[in-house]
Amino acid sequence: MEVHKAHWIWQEGLYLENSGGVWYYEKGECLMMNNYTSVLVLCWMSLLILSILIYENDRLPLADKGMFYMTFVLIGAAALAEWCGVLLDGKPEYPDWLLLTAKCGDYTLTPLAVVALVRMRAASPWKKKVILVLIVNAVFEILGAIFGWTVVVDAQNHYSHGPLFPVYIGLCLLLVALLTVQFVRFGRQFRRQNRISMYAIMLMVVLAIVIQENYDGCRTVYLGLTLGAALFFIHYTEFSQLAADDAMTEQRIQLMLSQIKPHFLYNTLGSIEALCELDPHAAKLSTRKFSKYLRGNMDAISGANMIPFERELQHTELYLDLELTRFGDALQVQQKIGAKEFFLPPLTLEPIVENAVKHGIRMNPDGRGLILIETEKREDCYEIRVTDDGPGFDPKAIPDDGTHVGIHNVAERLERICGGTLQIDSVPGRGTTVTIRLPKKRSDE
Repeated sequence: MEVHKAHWIWQEGLYLENSGGVWYYEKGECLMMNNYTSVLVLCWMSLLILSILIYENDRLPLADKGMFYMTFVLIGAAALAEWCGVLLDGKPEYPDWLLLTAKCGDYTLTPLAVVALVRMRAASPWKKKVILVLIVNAVFEILGAIFGWTVVVDAQNHYSHGPLFPVYIGLCLLLVALLTVQFVRFGRQFRRQNRISMYAIMLMVVLAIVIQENYDGCRTVYLGLTLGAALFFIHYTEFSQLAADDAMTEQRIQLMLSQIKPHFLYNTLGSIEALCELDPHAAKLSTRKFSKYLRGNMDAISGANMIPFERELQHTELYLDLELTRFGDALQVQQKIGAKEFFLPPLTLEPIVENAVKHGIRMNPDGRGLILIETEKREDCYEIRVTDDGPGFDPKAIPDDGTHVGIHNVAERLERICGGTLQIDSVPGRGTTVTIRLPKKRSDE
C-alpha cells in the first residue's frame, strides 16, 4: 500500500515538508530506477541472445553479421548511457562531469543506434548526408555539454535542457526525415506483405520514442529499439529465405537448361546407333546407361538439396561410360576415393568432370588425356578434386559466353546449399584442377 502511495506522489512531483513526504518521494524514485534497470537488463540479454543466434547462423554473410553486431552494440551502449544519466541525476555526491558525459553519450549514441537499426533492413542512398548529420550532431553534443548549450547541471546534480537543445531536436528530425524517405523507397522492392510488416516495425520504434518524450518516467526508447532489432532480424531471415527460395528455383531452371545438351544427346545416340550394327549387346547396355543418366539428371533437378556422394559418383560414372563408348582408350579415368560417407548437392561432380572432358581432354592436339577424381576427408571439410591433363587456361579469363555455365551453377549452389566452395587452379600447358570443399557440419550424414 505504501509503495503505491509513494509511486503516486512521485509521479505527481509532490514534495511534502515532513520527513514522511520525503521518504515517499525517494521510495518512488527508487521504484522507477529499479523498474528501468530491470527493463534495461532484459534488453541487454535480448541483444546478447540475438548476437548468439546470428553467430550460429551459417547462412548469413559476414558483412551482414558485422552490421547486426554493430547495431546491437550501439543500442546497448546508448541504453547504458541513458541509464547512467538517470542514475546520476540528483546525486550531488557524484561529480557533475559524469552526468554531463552520460547525457552527451545518450544524445550522441541514440541517433547512431536508430540509423544502425534502419540499416539492418535498408541501405541508405544518402549515406554521405546521413553520416554528415551524425558527425555534426556528435560535435554539437560534445560542445553543448562543455558550454551548457544542450545540457545544464545545477548544484544538486539535476540536469535540464540547455538553450540550444532545440537544435538537437532539429538534427534528429532531419535525420528521421532522411531515413523515412529512404526506408519507404527501399520498402518498394519487397512483396506487399513483407513491406507492411517492415513499416509496422519501424512505426513501433517511433511510437516508443514518442511515448518516452511525452510521458515522464516511461523509459521506452531502448526497449523499442531492442524489439525493433529482434523483429527486423526475423524479417531479414524470412525475406532472405524467400529470396533464397526464388534463387534456388531460378538455379534449378538454369540447371535443367544446362543439362539439356543437344550435342551430347546427338553424339550419344549416334554412338548407340553405330553399336546396333557392330555390337547389339553393347548397344543395349549403352541404351540402359543413357536412360539411367537422363533419369538421374531429372531426379537431381526435382529432388533433394543434398544427396550421398556415392550416388553422385555413380551418376558421373554413367556419363563417363557413355563418353568411353565414343572415345575408347583416348579417354583415361582414374579414381582415388579416400572418403565417400558424406553428402553434397546433386549434379556437383558430374558437370565438373564433363567440363574436364569437353574443355580439357578433347582440347589436346591428339584428343587424348587422363582425368583423375579424388576425394579426401580433412579436419573441417570433405575435399573433391578433379584433375585433367588438358591444355589448361587462365582462370581469370573465363569467358562469360555461357560455355562455362555448369561451373558457375555448381559454385553458386555449393555456397547457397551447404556453404561449400569451388576453386579452379590451372596453368596453360599444364592442365587444370578443380577443388570442391564441403564443410563437415553441413555434409555429414
